[in-house]
Amino acid sequence: MNDLDIVARADAWKIALSMADVTVPPSGHGQMVALFDGDIEIFDRWLPGAPNPDAMIDCAEMVEGIPFCPLSWVLEWKMFSSREKDMRDIELIRQRMEAPQP
Repeated sequence: MNDLDIVARADAWKIALSMADVTVPPSGHGQMVALFDGDIEIFDRWLPGAPNPDAMIDCAEMVEGIPFCPLSWVLEWKMFSSREKDMRDIELIRQRMEAPQP
């Protein structure tokens, strides 16, 4: 799947709520706003057992000025879910994490 998942808090979450109707995400945990036919999904929290939104955002890794969840966290969640659609992502994340960094 080629979508973008965003965790938002405070004013950013309020803005998301003004853009579309809120729904329950597939995980059943928290709330979600889907934009552009689901290509962008904005959540008020992540999966059960994940850090709270403040911790997730505060621990973000900056990539070209854009904050991203640490790849090690993404890998952990995808491996735990072990969904067929995540298998390719798991392999790509492992390759990226094992590659020498400049």
